[in-house]
Amino acid sequence: MSDADRIRELEEQVRRLEEEKDMWEKKYEEASERHRRSEAKLADLEATMQDL
Repeated sequence: MSDADRIRELEEQVRRLEEEKDMWEKKYEEASERHRRSEAKLADLEATMQDL
């Protein structure tokens, strides 16, 4: 394998890894938002229960 082929292979690997990183960052952000909403709902339910 020539150096140019190896460089292209590594560049492709970097591109794939960056795409995967972006995907996981997006999943993390979405999960964090769902968690934040769940925490808010829980706090609301706890407040409602205390009012009973």
